[in-house]
Amino acid sequence: MLHVIDVIAKRAVGFCGRVWPKTTANFAFSVFTRTARRKNRRYPGDIPENAEQAMLPVPGGVVSTWLLPATTAFRGRVLLVHGWNSRSAHLVQLAAALTSSGMEAVLLDLPGHGASSGRHLHMGKGIEAIDAAWRHYGGFNALVGHSFGGAVALNAAVGALICVPARVPETLVMLAAPNSLPAFFRWFGRQIGLPRAAQESFERKVLHILGRSIETIVGAEQLKEFHRPVLLVHDMDDKDVLYADALRMARAGSHVRLHTTNGLGHRRILKSADVHRVVCDHLRGAGAGTTPLELAGNCA
Repeated sequence: MLHVIDVIAKRAVGFCGRVWPKTTANFAFSVFTRTARRKNRRYPGDIPENAEQAMLPVPGGVVSTWLLPATTAFRGRVLLVHGWNSRSAHLVQLAAALTSSGMEAVLLDLPGHGASSGRHLHMGKGIEAIDAAWRHYGGFNALVGHSFGGAVALNAAVGALICVPARVPETLVMLAAPNSLPAFFRWFGRQIGLPRAAQESFERKVLHILGRSIETIVGAEQLKEFHRPVLLVHDMDDKDVLYADALRMARAGSHVRLHTTNGLGHRRILKSADVHRVVCDHLRGAGAGTTPLELAGNCA
């Protein structure tokens, strides 16, 4: 029955996409960016009691952040960004390891997730959220992102959103992060049956939001221009984001290092003590504690 429904839905999308390509693309983008409904925005018990929450304004809403103080001598400040349909509480164990090594950790709930407002998330909204946290906390020595959050962290660091300054940390850590936004858009288009004209309009949404073509949002190419230490952590058994994505990004240059795990998949990688150690060691050796940079934006 579900297969029959999928076939009928794809045929309907195909017909509408040929007759009304722009309208169909707008509808597809709304579906593409819609996040899951949340029952409880505060998630009591998930965040440590000593965490200090701040609600920060972003275009169209607010995002929630949680500050966890360092428990040893201060070595720098780190922003942690979760993945799609996740929340900052899923990064608490990693944050605890960082605070134990002297890092002040800030957890960010992306728009449409956790305690933040909204029901939609795309790359532009994610970058705006990081920008709001950067301005509120005075910058970060490191950005650490899981899955889609890793891609958002990279794009914030390279200034992919044309009217927002590049927020350049001393180092970047990407856990199980995807490589290519164009590939993801085309996969989604195939899944719902978008015809060519509607698919092209669908992909142009990135140009309208970011001010640059979707073809430029490829991690392997962006990392070639990001001349600071980068740590990639990826599991060979990851079914959500394939290990091949990490291999492509690891070829960006000698400043990019890949740490490979086995048997953890896409989410258990966040709870691995070995991964926590690798990330902490990387931050200690990558200049954390020095001054983060802010590069001028492209808009007056």
